[in-house]
Amino acid sequence: MKTKIILGLILFLGLFLRVLFITKLPLYGDELTMVYDTYSVLKTGHDQLGNFLPITFKMGAGRPGGYIYFSLPFVALFGPTALGVRSLSILSGVGLIIVIYFLGRKMFGEKVGLIAAFITAISPWDLSLSRGGFEAHFALFLAALGVLFLLKARENIRYLLGVAIAWGLAIHTYPTYKLTLFLIFPILIWFEKGLIKKFADKKDWWFKGAALAIGGVAIILSAEQTLFGNSEQRFSNINIFADHNIQQQIIQKVDFERSIDLVGPEFSSFFHNRPVEYLVYLKNAYLNNLSFNFLFISGDGDPLHNMTGIGEFYLVESVLIFIGLIALWGESKRKFKFIVLWVLIAPVAAALLITPHALRDSFMLPPLILLSGLGLSSIIKVNKKKVRLASLGIVGATFLIQFVFVLDRLYFLSPVEFGDFWSYPAEAAVKMADTNYGKYDYIFLSDKIDNVQYAYPVYNKIDPNIVITENKSPYSFGEYKFKKYGNVYITDVPDTRVSDFINNIKGSVLYIGNPMEKVGEIDQQVVNSPSGLKMLLVINKKS
Repeated sequence: MKTKIILGLILFLGLFLRVLFITKLPLYGDELTMVYDTYSVLKTGHDQLGNFLPITFKMGAGRPGGYIYFSLPFVALFGPTALGVRSLSILSGVGLIIVIYFLGRKMFGEKVGLIAAFITAISPWDLSLSRGGFEAHFALFLAALGVLFLLKARENIRYLLGVAIAWGLAIHTYPTYKLTLFLIFPILIWFEKGLIKKFADKKDWWFKGAALAIGGVAIILSAEQTLFGNSEQRFSNINIFADHNIQQQIIQKVDFERSIDLVGPEFSSFFHNRPVEYLVYLKNAYLNNLSFNFLFISGDGDPLHNMTGIGEFYLVESVLIFIGLIALWGESKRKFKFIVLWVLIAPVAAALLITPHALRDSFMLPPLILLSGLGLSSIIKVNKKKVRLASLGIVGATFLIQFVFVLDRLYFLSPVEFGDFWSYPAEAAVKMADTNYGKYDYIFLSDKIDNVQYAYPVYNKIDPNIVITENKSPYSFGEYKFKKYGNVYITDVPDTRVSDFINNIKGSVLYIGNPMEKVGEIDQQVVNSPSGLKMLLVINKKS
């Protein structure tokens, strides 16, 4: 009963920290397209491009559909809003607390499970991921849940059905798990000795067959979407091998080193060539994902999924993880190897994408938190009372100090400082258009305002049938194409033509654009964001 009360309090804390001020942040680009695709599927059965119940959503440059389909009940309840798109991620954070508790309990005992659950509840990494509609966060929960089920499958083979469902959904939610789960599966089989023998016996054949069938279908569908459904389009565009700048740097480096290497031209090509240089890039990229700077100092530097502005873990956890590794080595070499291999496998897919990334690397979070929990548990077990109390006092104080700063940045500073990253200008432009809807003959929203073309239908809950029509057949206005919603037009007029375009329109015009646009000689004003940055360009032309 005591354990249940403590775990309940931890879950309440975790939920509270994840929902606090959750609607204060505007929706950023991916959230806008995801929530509207969800809204469109809910209302019409089609995505916003008119495709019927797709597995991969093209508006997200090949976004797997897992997050969108599991967000349907929340969008049905809250509409295409912040809660509609973020509820699944919030619940994934709470679910991850539970999963890590059970992982800790199974591997290291009840106390470690509770400590790890508490650390997860206040984790800066998971708090940041919980506060946005991140597909990777839902996929992380599913992947960790699958690991837990597989660790329990030797006790009860029926858990394999849960593994198939959880991992089958994970690979259809975030693409990197297609590689990550493939790599960790044999490690789990090795760790859970006797699982293959348990699977081979004749008991519970129905559950085993269902697990194989579900897993097989998930893999086949994933392969089909990878090959023919463009589900890897985003990955294909941003990986190391597709980066034109890296290609040019490598070519120049190879040519230069071959020209100066005294070994001679007949041998220099062996030492200096593109495959070798790409391996160097991959090695450096991989190690950056495991770097102290990324994990404990500054994180990945992206305000979207690192709103706390610190490392992915508290600085004091670097010590706790080290203590946890030492304790684990002394307790069980097999567990030590398993946890270390989990950590080493987690960033493999992210290494192909050049820089550390809190979303793509998030599968490292569970094993490192387990080590952190084990390290704190080891301190609690110290026999010498004075040493134990002094150590706990230092750890608690450093946790508390950094936690207070995390809360300030998470809830009060970052939403203002990094509002542009969260498409605050797009939200402000939509509000301005709505306020002035009946006051002008024409209102133009420039698509040079990031994501405004997605923000307008979302914030105004435009009928999906209208949006599908506009996406398929844009409205013609002179020589230009627009998306038209009443007298509001989403425009792509070149900024050098804006002045002539507006002056040639008969009637009153409100043009809302990006302050970087060079619109020429026409009356204009600039609206600043709360952080003081130039946010919107406004042109007001009377009849």
